[in-house]
Amino acid sequence: MLELELKILLLTMVYFMGWFLFEKVFSAAWERFAPAASGGKGAPRARVPPLASVTPLDQTWRYIRGLKSPDWRIRRISCIQLGDKRGTAVVQALIEALNDPKEEVSIAAGEALAKIGDPAAINALSEHVRTLDQRLDHTYERFRAA
Repeated sequence: MLELELKILLLTMVYFMGWFLFEKVFSAAWERFAPAASGGKGAPRARVPPLASVTPLDQTWRYIRGLKSPDWRIRRISCIQLGDKRGTAVVQALIEALNDPKEEVSIAAGEALAKIGDPAAINALSEHVRTLDQRLDHTYERFRAA
């Protein structure tokens, strides 16, 4: 688990370092060639915002796709990350993750839904708990009869 999290952290750092360097090179090129394109030094220019502030870094859809991964650790991390997001698609994906065969993923999905606090999430959590309670009663009766 620690190895996977370290890989994710390293790849994230590499991604942001590459983006930072790209933005610096692009900004320097823009500063160099923009005055010539606008008609000289005396012409007023509009300030161009940095590329990183224009590009959204929201990874919500990546985490939603991560819930379909064959690796349960990626599904668990996706549930944890989606706990900080909002929206119908996030809630629906986490509700589906409640029925994950791996207990750690199901627990992480439940915690994320509780953190979101959406009414649909609360209803799904209460229904899931009811289902688990019925399964427990059924299992208890089966073992008691045996």
